[in-house]
This record gives sequence, structure tokens and C-alpha cells, in this order.
Amino acid sequence: MRQLYQYCVLLLIILTGPAAFAAPSIQPVKFFSTLPISNYQLSPTGGKIAYFVPRDGRRVLVVHNLDGTDPKFVRPWEDELELVEFFWKAEDVVVFTVHMTLKRPQFRIKTTETRLIAYDFAENKIYWLGRPKRRSRDFASQQERVVDRLMNDPDHLLLELDFELDGYPSIYKTNVRTGKRKIYQKQRSGINDWFSDDQGKIRLGFGFKARGVKLNILYLDKDNKWQKFTRADLLNYEFVGLGPEPGQLYMMAGNEHGTRSMLLVDVESGQAIKTLFTHPEVDIGSMRYHPATGKVIGVEYTDDFRRYEYFDQDFSVVQRSLEKALPGKVVAVTDKSRDANLYVVLAYDDRDPGQYYIYDRDNRKLNHLASHRSDIDPTLSGETRRVNIPVTDGRQIPAYITLPDGDGEARPAVVLPHGGPSARDSADWDYLSQFLASRGYVVIKPNFRGSTGYGKSFEDKGHKQWGGLMQQDVTDTTLWLIEQGYAIAEKICIAGVSYGGYAAMMGLIQQPQLYKCGISINGVMDLPSLKSKDRNLVGGRDWTKRMGLEGHKDAKVSPQQQANQITAPVLLIASTNDARISYKQTKRLHRTLKGLKRDSTYVELDTGTHYMLNGESRHGMLVALEQFLEAHLQ
Repeated sequence: MRQLYQYCVLLLIILTGPAAFAAPSIQPVKFFSTLPISNYQLSPTGGKIAYFVPRDGRRVLVVHNLDGTDPKFVRPWEDELELVEFFWKAEDVVVFTVHMTLKRPQFRIKTTETRLIAYDFAENKIYWLGRPKRRSRDFASQQERVVDRLMNDPDHLLLELDFELDGYPSIYKTNVRTGKRKIYQKQRSGINDWFSDDQGKIRLGFGFKARGVKLNILYLDKDNKWQKFTRADLLNYEFVGLGPEPGQLYMMAGNEHGTRSMLLVDVESGQAIKTLFTHPEVDIGSMRYHPATGKVIGVEYTDDFRRYEYFDQDFSVVQRSLEKALPGKVVAVTDKSRDANLYVVLAYDDRDPGQYYIYDRDNRKLNHLASHRSDIDPTLSGETRRVNIPVTDGRQIPAYITLPDGDGEARPAVVLPHGGPSARDSADWDYLSQFLASRGYVVIKPNFRGSTGYGKSFEDKGHKQWGGLMQQDVTDTTLWLIEQGYAIAEKICIAGVSYGGYAAMMGLIQQPQLYKCGISINGVMDLPSLKSKDRNLVGGRDWTKRMGLEGHKDAKVSPQQQANQITAPVLLIASTNDARISYKQTKRLHRTLKGLKRDSTYVELDTGTHYMLNGESRHGMLVALEQFLEAHLQ
């Protein structure tokens, strides 16, 4: 294990170069923009390990024996490709997902696309598993998704592919060693995604018809006949996954606390068989699956950090043992070898982005593997704590404040509403918040109404409240920051990514006296334009009903249409390969503001997509933030 750790450190130095010297209080930009070492996963026997390392700002897949010998590398082979995730299929085969942005003639707009690639490193061969057949009329599927890993079949996967580009995929049984495939489940109109049970049987599908607003749900009953979900009681649940037996589903539903519980539900009766887990303050986030078998073994939820509750007795014992060995840390078992008692463990807290370990259960040894971000000194990270913000209607919302040096004195501050808006923030180490804190800024991230994780009622209160209640919650958070003495009132900037960028610009429009400046990163600048585009997407007529402000035309709560009310300096950052929100929205607002003689700075990034996937885009963004904030808050 020690040899493996030394090899990982040496490999990181080779790939990223020596760390630059910096004063203890200011860590260089590249420490935050560099992608982390991540996704350590063990081969089925536990004899090999694979993981991502950064090189030239992009993820590179590294595969080697557990003792560090016989290393192999997979690099993105084209500029627009990014490796985003992977898993072991067999002892000599890894399957990874490639992310890209394309503009192809079949669509009128840029699209975010995925490709599934199998790497047989024993034969040193790579197969594109979703490649259309030659001399066919098939198109490359926009999204390629693994439906079932078929744990007991070393050669095949079940893949969801849509060669017709009509939004209704079929399922194919695909050989990872040859790329050959055959139809397993034919497409059905109105079904956008399929799900399989523990035996690899396709038992459920759901989705929307083109331009439809009604969710269609089909399930395979005990007699192997497809049925529609029509029962009102079933429609009150939220689907999570297929249960352990035919006719059983894992579902979420509200409880007496107002949060969502995880239930096992019988399809035929529509009744809950049992409640698996309930938390009185937060929703259940997702199921936890056994890394080796794929079976459900517990749940994940987030209070201030991600937490794990296991139904599986064996995993529950492992979790408790690791938490005892790593006191004060959030501990996550991220992988387990199928045939050996070896576990990959990630331990972290609000200041430490994370440390990877290998836990040898048979020998009761916990060996350090590598740092998630080796450049980051946790002792220089800001403390992140939860605070409860009283808001205008007398309630409270949760928020997370990151304090430079942890001293709590009044400083220049950045209010950082999250994207989504159906998302949430936590106290987990976050590269953007910690970068800002490292430059001396207090950072606060409010979970405004409309955020997920706090029950359906909390989330629903954000529907049709763009520029309304959601924005008021952000304003109340800013006022609280001043009242509590954390922020210098004249030195507050509001910033955000995606919806957060929208909220930043609306903050300048609605509260011009409150913010010294504003920053949008890949933000929604033209709400009517975005809604018009989204309504043409499959399911878009459903989710766009929740956008905008009740009782007002979209133009009234859109930064582009209200640009004349923006008087504070703004920084507008956009990625040209953003397929979610066109960079042209941001560029158009910049031109409008310049025409109005306003102080607007526009930074255009060529890579990264909407999600800033590579180090180059993150570096460009952070450098622009640093310069802009120095000019306006110092």
C-alpha cells in the first residue's frame, strides 16, 4: 500500500508539475482550478485500481496494478471531449463516459451529448459501444446510458440508445469486448428512460411524448404484461428505483415532518410495504447500491454534509468502523472490489476536500491512498458553517457561510445563490467558495425556497417565483449578513452560476442599493428566450411551467429586458460550448449594457461547457473573478 501511495504522488507530480510557491495566506489560482484526483475504483478481484488525474486541465484515466506497476492511460483524443465517469466491467475492461457539446444538422441548437467507450487494456483496444451500424440510416444517439451493468455477465451491458433521435430509446444488449449488440427492449412512444430489476429484466419506463405535459409511466406486471400507471395513489409517490421483487418499487413520499421518506411500495395495491428511512429535517437524496452486486443497500441524504444509512448489516458495520477510525470526518465508502474485502474510502470535512484510503477489512488496515486535491492545505481553508436566515414571511431558510480565517469579522462579501434552481448547497468543501474565501471574502450560499432537500412544500414555494420569493430570500440573506456584522455593507457582490447568475443580475435590478457589483457565470440572461427553447425539448412543456413569476410577464423578471435598471458594475462570463444556456444570451446583455454606458466586463471561455468541466475553463473564470472583485470590493 505504501508503494502504491508513493506511486500516486510521483504520478501526480509528473502530470501536473511541481507546485508553485505561494505565501501561506494566498494559495495560487491553479490550486483551486486544477481538477481533483478522483473516482478511485477497484477491479473485480481487487488486483487493479483506476482513477482520474488532471493533465493539461483535463481528466486522464489511469489504470495500474494495485502495487503501482504496469500503468496505462486513456486521454481525451479530441479537444471537445471530456471524460466524466467510468466503472470496471471486468478485470481487463473499463467502461467510461465521454461528455461533449455538438452542433449537428439533426438539431437546430447545440446539444450536450454522451458517448460510452469500452477500453479492453489487455488487448489495448477501444470500442465505441453506441456506434451506429455502417450503411444504416441510424444517427448517433444524443445520450448513451447504461441501464444495467449485468454484474454476473463479464462481457455484456444493457445500453439505452436512441438511433432515431425521436426521444424514445431502445435497449440493446452490448458486448464490451467487440462492440456488437442486439435489441433487448424495443422503443415505445412516450418512454424516454427504461429501468431494469436485479435480474436484468426491463420492468419500468417513463417519459413524455414530444410537446407533451403528461408523464407516462409503464411497468411490467407479475404476468409480464405492460401496464400503465393510472392509480392516483401511486402517482402521489416519486419513483426512485425498482424494488427487490417484481411488483415492488422504491419510492419517495411526504411524511409527518414535511420531508420525503424512502418507501418500498407494492404496485398492485398502491400501498407502502414498509418505510425504509425517514429524516425529520431533510429529504432522502438517493439509494445506495452495493458496488459489487448493484443491489440496494441503503440511502444517502444531506443534512449539512452527505450522510449514509445502510440497511445492509455488513456495510453498516463497515461504515461505523470507518467513522470510528476517522473521527470528525464525513466518511463515504465509494467502492468495493467484488471478490476481495477491499474498500475505497473518501474522508473529508468543510476544510479538507478529501483524503482517499484503501480499507483492507480482512487485515483491519486503513492505508492512505492520495489526497483528493493535493495542492490544497486544509489549514488554510475557510471554515464553513450552517446558519439559519430569518426571511420576510417570518420563516427561516438554511444557508452556509464560509469565513476567511474563521474570525467572523466584517469583511467584503460575496453572496452566492446556487444554480438549478432545483438544487441545494451544503457545507462540503467547494472550490469556488473556498477560492473566494482565500482572497479574504466572506461567502454565503442560501438555500432559498425552491431548493431541493427540505421537503416538497419548501421546493414548491419556488415554483413561478423567479424574481419573486426566491429572490427575496436571497435579499434577506444579504441583509442578515450585514446585520450580523459579517459583511461590510458597502462591499457586497452577488454572484452565481446558471440560475445563480440570473439571481445575481436580478439582485442588481431589484436591490441596486444593496450590491456593489454582480457576476454571472453561464447565467440565464434572457428568460423568454430560454423558455421558448426549453418548450421544444422533450418534457420541456412540463418544467417550463415552473419558470417565471406568477402574475407577471417573463420580460418583467428577465435581466435582458430589464437591463436599463442595472447600474452597478457587472462581470459576465460565458462558455461558447454551453449547450444548456447559449453564450449569446450573456454576450447580448453585455452589448446592451455597454450601449447604456454601464460598466460591463465580458469574458468568453472556449471550453468547459455549462458545467465548467475542465481546468482551463475554471482557471479563466477564477482569474476573471479575482481581478473584478479586487477592482470593486477592495
